[in-house]
Amino acid sequence: MDHAPPEARRRADDVLEDWSPPALDILWAIAQWYNGAVLERDNQRYHIGWHRPPDLQTLLGCSDAEWEQRYEAVFTDLQAPAMSPTLVDDRHSGQSEESQPWLTEQYILRRKVRWTPTQTARTAMDTLFTGLFDADDLPRHQLEANTGLVGDWDESLLHRTGVAVVSAIWRQQGRSVELYPGEQGQAQPDIRSTALDGATWEAEVLTDHHDRAMPRSKFATFAEQPERQHLWIFENRRTAFETLNRLHEAADVDCQIANAPFDTPENYSIQVGNRYLDQSHTDADYHCPGIDRIDTITGWYGRHYDDAARTHLATSTSTTHS
Repeated sequence: MDHAPPEARRRADDVLEDWSPPALDILWAIAQWYNGAVLERDNQRYHIGWHRPPDLQTLLGCSDAEWEQRYEAVFTDLQAPAMSPTLVDDRHSGQSEESQPWLTEQYILRRKVRWTPTQTARTAMDTLFTGLFDADDLPRHQLEANTGLVGDWDESLLHRTGVAVVSAIWRQQGRSVELYPGEQGQAQPDIRSTALDGATWEAEVLTDHHDRAMPRSKFATFAEQPERQHLWIFENRRTAFETLNRLHEAADVDCQIANAPFDTPENYSIQVGNRYLDQSHTDADYHCPGIDRIDTITGWYGRHYDDAARTHLATSTSTTHS
């Protein structure tokens, strides 16, 4: 059972109103998962890039009695806007979102996750846990000195899962992996990877909460790097083909995709989409330099993981962190 560090408890009075130690323990457990720490639970190693998200009791590592007596009611409160803690000060936007619950439900890798942290909860975790993750927790991590969450604190758990799954699989294949490369504010991929043959792949994970201008900016940046291969990973098929439609129809990027626009985006398979992209790269009538392959988060996870691969990751002495 991992309790929130004493430093976080001392900091909580400056960050939260009406907080409780069990609530802080819950946020700490979620932050560890979100940041990519390997969690030892019941003689099994869990990691965001290897497994579907476990239930919150497993994430906490507590007994049935501890769950029922200490955490279950607090968990329920964190799912209700009126019962969730209030931020004393939101250092990122200067705004309070008191009406938002801290934890919500979301399907991730075909599993209902009841403890998905909202933007308010992620803001709190980023402040509460600043400096509390170190090289022993997250080897070769990208955590900055003034943050408590790896990468973009505004990144949803679904998006973070997609990044972690792609990264873990590429590492398993012997590739080097860099998360969130480039300067903040630049149109850069979520992941950059170099294979043993020297080929460089970049991956972008897109969920339906992203604004419409961002994919066009990413595409334009990727199109200027023809020597690299670009993989786009989407929340689902609808998001994939709606994004391809918007890129195809956009006036500010040079993207012409074979057979686009797609009238019923949810009805197209990823395999068909990749076939159209291949045609777009080889047929002179089309032009799509910023996308080489597409997939979905769930599809990528299902296609690349099997029991042997997961067992290898769970027992390996090396980690899959960045």
